[in-house]
Amino acid sequence: MDNKENKEKNKKLRISEIVFIIILLIILILFLIMAWRYYILINIQENNSLYLNKTNYYYYSENNNMTIECWRKSGITKLNLKQKNRNGDITFWKNSKTGEGYVFYNTTKKYSKDQNGMLNARPSSMTTSTDNFTKFLLAINPTIYIRTKEYEGKKCYSIKIDNQEELIEKDTGLLLNVKTEEDERILKYSFDNVTDEDVKMPDVSEYILQEKNVLQ
Repeated sequence: MDNKENKEKNKKLRISEIVFIIILLIILILFLIMAWRYYILINIQENNSLYLNKTNYYYYSENNNMTIECWRKSGITKLNLKQKNRNGDITFWKNSKTGEGYVFYNTTKKYSKDQNGMLNARPSSMTTSTDNFTKFLLAINPTIYIRTKEYEGKKCYSIKIDNQEELIEKDTGLLLNVKTEEDERILKYSFDNVTDEDVKMPDVSEYILQEKNVLQ
C-alpha cells in the first residue's frame, strides 16, 4: 500500500511540476510578445521623432472630409486645412522664434492673431505617442494586433485597433495610412525641399482683422 501511495504521490507531484512549467512557459511567451510589441512602439516613436523634428518638411493628408497641407522651414510653420463638403478653408501660420501667429479664414477673408492656436503640425496617432505608459498599455492589450505588411512598396507595421488599421513605415515611423470602416486617410511626406515662398505668411491686407479667434 505504501508503495502504491508513494507512486500516486510522485505521479501527482510530476503532474504539478509539469503544469507549473507550462504556466511558466506561457507567462514567458506572453512577456516576450509584450516586450516585442513594446519595442516596436518605441522604435516607431523614435524614428517618427527623428524625421518630424527636422526643420524642413512638408506633408499632405487627405480623407473623405478634408485635406491638410503643412509646410515647415526654419521655425516657421504654415498649415492649411480645407473641408471637402463645406466651405471651410483655414490657414494657420506661426513663427516659433518670434511667437508671432495668425489664423486666416480664407472663405470669409478674415484673420485673427493667435499665439497658441496652431493645430498640431505633426501627423500623429496613439502609436506615435511619446508617452511610454501609453505604449505599455497598447503592448499588453490583447485586442490590438501588430504585424508587418507592405504598402505602396514600403515595409510597414500594420497596427489594428478595433475597426481601425494604421500603416506605419518601418524605417521612418511615419504614419502612411489610416483605415476605418467608414473612412481612409492617406498621408504623404517630403523633406528638405520647402522654400521660403512655401512658408510665406498670407497677405494680411487681403483680410479683415477680427479680435476673437472663432473657426468659420
